[in-house]
Amino acid sequence: MKKIYSLLLVSMSFATAMAQSVPFTGTGLLTANSWVETGTPTAPATSFPGPVTILTTASDNGNSLSYAGLAASTGNRTRITHNDTQDVNFALTTPLTGTAYYSVLIKALNNTNMLTNTTTGEYFLHFAGSAGTGSGTFVGRLYIKQGVAANTISLGVLNNSGGTAAPSFSTTDYAVNQTHLVVIKYDIATNTASLFVDPTALGGTAPTATATNVTGTGTAPTQIAAVNIRQSGSTTATVSTGNVEIDEIRIGTTYASVTPISLGVNQNSISGLNIYPNPVTNGTLYINTDANAERTVSVFDVLGKQVLKVTTSNNAINVANLNTGVYIVKVTEEGKTATRKLVIR
Repeated sequence: MKKIYSLLLVSMSFATAMAQSVPFTGTGLLTANSWVETGTPTAPATSFPGPVTILTTASDNGNSLSYAGLAASTGNRTRITHNDTQDVNFALTTPLTGTAYYSVLIKALNNTNMLTNTTTGEYFLHFAGSAGTGSGTFVGRLYIKQGVAANTISLGVLNNSGGTAAPSFSTTDYAVNQTHLVVIKYDIATNTASLFVDPTALGGTAPTATATNVTGTGTAPTQIAAVNIRQSGSTTATVSTGNVEIDEIRIGTTYASVTPISLGVNQNSISGLNIYPNPVTNGTLYINTDANAERTVSVFDVLGKQVLKVTTSNNAINVANLNTGVYIVKVTEEGKTATRKLVIR
């Protein structure tokens, strides 16, 4: 079993490595930590430095934001603020072509300094066609504005500039002061951007998009070379991206690569969880809990691909179609999630 577990860790590490993580592991200004400024910031505000800075204060998990079921964040986090302006650009190790994804954890501290829900909002994160101070075409733009309900935000996506470009927003409001997982997909060939907010399916095939946008008619870049954080504020806060913490940006060519599942969190969050037999030798996996309520069971291979998903109240799961090997099984019941290693023989 030690050999099997070691193989699992190596394989899952390889799957995670397919995405590039943008680090917030240092301290001080982002521009002192591999980011390049692409716009001139305003003078620092009294309450918070103008240039985007790495935060080293305690948060969800250590100094990082976190999202249930997602592989743990590392290092620190950063933040944009409503009364300052700066664009910063982080060059990818290898530019991407075809379809590119980025995921990010965000926490809006409030919505009082954002554009209202009746506006088109402002964008604060996006892909760039080139790296450095002249970062070229901005695509896959993530927008934010006030939600309709109190203390909420609405998130949107814009594919590109040009023409009558207008972002497409979610129809759901999301709570402030709560960490949300956002995934943006950008397809160079079709000049299309899609938005996924707080997806429950991680590590496998992309679920149905929260919103999709093709309104921008600008020419798509030939490659994705960088990711940008855009802090768009003013002293009057009439045009602002607000006060938003940002963490754990992952960039890759598949949905699975930017939504790696956690192997170690919430292992005991479902009371009485028992998954057996393990290894499975007869094609049937049994899952029992204290509640024995309806649950969703997802199975992922060692490359992070979802190979099975069922929602059932039965404790017997048919896994006869799975090949011999090592898998991760994710169980969600009554709002709680746990993951376990699974061996099929």
